[in-house]
This record gives sequence, C-alpha cells and structure tokens, in this order.
Amino acid sequence: MTIPMPKKEYISIKMAPEHSRRYQQLMSTLTKYQRADRSYMAACYLLSADDDVFEIADGLVDIEGIDFAMIRTVTKKKFGASSSTYTAVEVGYSLFSWKDCRVNPHDMAQSGAFWLPIICNALLIQGNAANVEVAE
Repeated sequence: MTIPMPKKEYISIKMAPEHSRRYQQLMSTLTKYQRADRSYMAACYLLSADDDVFEIADGLVDIEGIDFAMIRTVTKKKFGASSSTYTAVEVGYSLFSWKDCRVNPHDMAQSGAFWLPIICNALLIQGNAANVEVAE
C-alpha cells in the first residue's frame, strides 16, 4: 500500500512597511548563509516586529550571531517576565537556539492580538512552511 505524501505548501507572510524595513535592516547585518537559515529568519522576523524590541536587538544581531542573552535580559527588565513582549522574545530565542522554550503554549496563546500572529508566523517560518515577503 502506498501512502500519499502531503503536498508541500508554503504561505507568504507579508509585513507592514515598517516591520519590513526593520527586518531588512537586521538581515542585512548577516552573512549570505545566515540569511538563508530559517532560524535566523524566524528570529529576525520576531525581533523586528515591534519598535521597542527592534531598538533592543539592533546592534545585537550580526555575523557573530544573535546575542539573545542580552536581548532577553534587557527585554525582561524593560517589560517584565510576564509581558507578551518577553514571551515573543523567548519564543524567538527558542526558535533560534533550538532550546526548550521557557514559555508554554498557554503563555503564547495569551500574548495578545499583536504578538500572537507574529509568534505563529515565526513558527511557520522556522518550520519551513512559510516564506517572508519583504516589501520593496
């Protein structure tokens, strides 16, 4: 008996112009190989979604990698460990480093109307189920 393989489908994630600009700025600091890495794409997508998080991450993303230790520390101090913003940064760290996430699915689900779709999109990006569409 032959089991049919599911059709591989991709969705395209469109970003608002400001999100796109910030995403491109973070991605431009990376090497060609890093830019092709789904973990970097997902992390940069999350870190560029919000002005405040982008300000923290800007300068901490480069060819040496992403300094999530510093990003997490500053985000936790600025927003608190129970904030939706910190939840999103923790998800980004987990997607980037392939380490267990400190937040659970319930925390992600409670992250609100802004962060929840961003987190879901980042999961799809890292899982190779979605492509990021950068606005020109």
